[in-house]
Amino acid sequence: MADEKTPDEGAAEKAGKWVAELAEKVMLNGVGPVSPSATWAEDRLARRQGDAYRAPDHEERRSPDAMKDDIDAVVARIIKESVAASGTQGFVTGLGGLITAGITIPANVAASFAVNMRMAGAIAHLRGWDIRDPHVRTVVMMLAIGMSAQNVLAAFGVKIGQKIGEQMIKKIPIAVIRKINNKVGFFLIAKYGTRRAAIIGRATDRALRNGDLEAQEPK
Repeated sequence: MADEKTPDEGAAEKAGKWVAELAEKVMLNGVGPVSPSATWAEDRLARRQGDAYRAPDHEERRSPDAMKDDIDAVVARIIKESVAASGTQGFVTGLGGLITAGITIPANVAASFAVNMRMAGAIAHLRGWDIRDPHVRTVVMMLAIGMSAQNVLAAFGVKIGQKIGEQMIKKIPIAVIRKINNKVGFFLIAKYGTRRAAIIGRATDRALRNGDLEAQEPK
């Protein structure tokens, strides 16, 4: 059961800062045995496409829509690999020890978040989102930990329709992004407590692909 008590404000803000920094670290640079999201995604796409593969900066690189079948297959593989990594006790224990310094979140939960974030960042990259942008990364981070980006953005006064895309997200003031990052800490402590984070790959992919930005933890 998750801890239903109201999180301590200082601890929650600290956790929010930690998870935002973890998202940036994991998605852009990797941590320990976890490679960066884009690097991982491109490696799996290259294995899928073989000689037809073109790097992101190549002039003959096709659009995500034009590579839909390949990307769908790679996303499915990435989710499968994430589930396997999250279920490997030695991997989770070792990774958790690298990233929990100064934070009260259990190592196994933190490691699962890291696996989720790399997965979500890889999916976003493959679907054409720019995870180097802090606005995009915050939304991807929310999806990776099971938050509804639609609901959170609305709560902070960001007017959105039924669908939301990358360009709309990039118009959100950076001050709002920072406030959202802090809010994430309350969600983490209240919802997960000592439980392990769930892998929510298919919901994350659907949200990023369709622009509805709803990724909920499986029941």
